[in-house]
Amino acid sequence: MGYLTRLDAVNMMLLSAGESLVSDLEEASGIDTGISEFLLDQLSLDYQIKGQNDNKIRKVYTPDNDGYIFITNPTDDYAGVISATLVSKHINEDNYVIQARLTETSPAKLFNMTDSTDIWNVNEEYVVDVIFLLKWEQLDTAAQRSILGDAMRRYQMLVQGDSDADRSLAEFQLMSRIKAKQSDSADKNRNIFEVNPDARYSTYRYPYTNWTNYRRRGL
Repeated sequence: MGYLTRLDAVNMMLLSAGESLVSDLEEASGIDTGISEFLLDQLSLDYQIKGQNDNKIRKVYTPDNDGYIFITNPTDDYAGVISATLVSKHINEDNYVIQARLTETSPAKLFNMTDSTDIWNVNEEYVVDVIFLLKWEQLDTAAQRSILGDAMRRYQMLVQGDSDADRSLAEFQLMSRIKAKQSDSADKNRNIFEVNPDARYSTYRYPYTNWTNYRRRGL
């Protein structure tokens, strides 16, 4: 769970543009806080949409008796499901690889795009990568500060447009991105040289290495 509250993040955005702090986001809400909250939500989505260690899981799904594959319902930690990718290979009757996407239902279901149906073979298991949308309070601190770095810079340029302030905020933005990337890589517990079988990264995305294709110097 992250250290920064949503109120902390909004106040830091307001300070970046030389504006006054607010004591809460309900009673003291206004145009400025509305803009800052909107930016925070959109940039949080932008950050999470690619899938980080803490909001992406790989799970084996088995269709229910009706053939539906329901993706996990949102909980108090999750605000919803961003995307679901079918990673196991399945072939239909016409010998085409099945591609899938999410349906716009609640709860979301996995939809077979190749055959245009949401009914799946109940005798098969399907491995799916799911990216969840975390609420602000559930993001780790490094992720929060990376999102906040982008939000502060954009908010300042939107309401004030001071180039000197923008250069200062750009440094904070860059350092926050680096620390967030470092934190995410550490949580995945892997590097570019080897595959760690004890990796805590739940999707087990290994380095892209083809051990059957040897490269020789000069060839």
